[in-house]
Amino acid sequence: MFSKDTTDRYTPDFNIMIKIAILNSLGFFFMGFLIPVISRQNMNATGLEIGLIISAMVIGFTLSSAVVGIFTDRTKSKRFLIFIGSIGRGVSYFIFYISIIINSLIGMLIGMFILGFWAGFFWIPFDTLIAEKSNKDNRSQAFGKRDSANAIGQVVGGLVGFGILLSVGIFTDNPYLLYSAILIFGISNFIAGILFLRYVDESIKFSNEENSKDISNEQSGMSLFKFPRSMLIGLIILFLVVLLASINGNLAKPFLNIYIIENLSDDLYIVILIYLPAGLLATFLAPKLGEMVDKLEPRIAIVILSLSGAIITWFLINTQDLFIFAILLLLDLTIAISAGLLFRNLLSRITIEHRGKILGICSVFVNIGSIIGPILGGFVWDVSGPKAPFMVSIFVELCLIPLYFIVVHLLLPHVAETYEKD
Repeated sequence: MFSKDTTDRYTPDFNIMIKIAILNSLGFFFMGFLIPVISRQNMNATGLEIGLIISAMVIGFTLSSAVVGIFTDRTKSKRFLIFIGSIGRGVSYFIFYISIIINSLIGMLIGMFILGFWAGFFWIPFDTLIAEKSNKDNRSQAFGKRDSANAIGQVVGGLVGFGILLSVGIFTDNPYLLYSAILIFGISNFIAGILFLRYVDESIKFSNEENSKDISNEQSGMSLFKFPRSMLIGLIILFLVVLLASINGNLAKPFLNIYIIENLSDDLYIVILIYLPAGLLATFLAPKLGEMVDKLEPRIAIVILSLSGAIITWFLINTQDLFIFAILLLLDLTIAISAGLLFRNLLSRITIEHRGKILGICSVFVNIGSIIGPILGGFVWDVSGPKAPFMVSIFVELCLIPLYFIVVHLLLPHVAETYEKD
């Protein structure tokens, strides 16, 4: 069954998906901030150990996403994959809670692995459904709405988590109460999985045939391993770029909150106030950023985003003013969101029949990079100081620009869904 909503952009149940995604995202911001800080301050973890803990989540995601892409294309129920992914993610929060109570680095590592493993079962089919339920001319905006929901969940979860942590901390240092928000986040994932299974109809898809190449020809004549030579070379280089960009993006990111605490301010209230505006920016601007990316020629967008990202990162680590740092962090997040939307847009257009596989394969490379990045960043931090991971990140980002150009040049002539507007 093919259907369009009144705006000719999404299917009727698209917004239901987006709202449910908010529940799945409630704890991510809070835990992303808390785990490195607690590991460092309460458990005396080194930079390398923190990198290993962060990487454990991505190792789990890599293992699951390697096969979930295939399941997504073959299964009759993507909703069930998303359901079990939500349940698995919920379980991981209970493991985090226990690990923090007993001060166990091993427990934190296990919790991160489980969170990442089941996240693969959630996001690969979820992103595939977004592509199926959106107009290809609004695809970046659709992914932007997904990111916006993610950001809303993270901000709300952050307010709840930090609110409980700071308010309870006034009266007691009992860890069972201080970190009780983690249990709420676990339960919210259980609820989200049940709601998705009940209210999302995956048989409703947005019809893109009038703006696409002949889908039947692609399905009958092109297998995943029989692309035209130039397209296959482009895909190989794309996967390499995704790997390097992922390593680069995770060199410094896991250590940013520790950098603030150890170099700018050790006041937890101030650090939280620096982080929350970044989440709010993502909440309000992600869909608009998607619209902007939809209108940009990919090569121009790549140059603008890469150069801007490198410049802002340099200024970020060379300021001691907390207000300026907060503004730069907002800009940095804006650029990161835009780059992510651009690449997901391109990936979703390469092929229709094998869309889930392409997303799954790219997720594997993203996750391998996300494993290597924090470990390498932690090692560089320990050896060369807190600014070193950021400086390496700037250099690599600039070096990737020529590779981005090659990828776009090779892939654009062959994509199943073109960029031309009708």
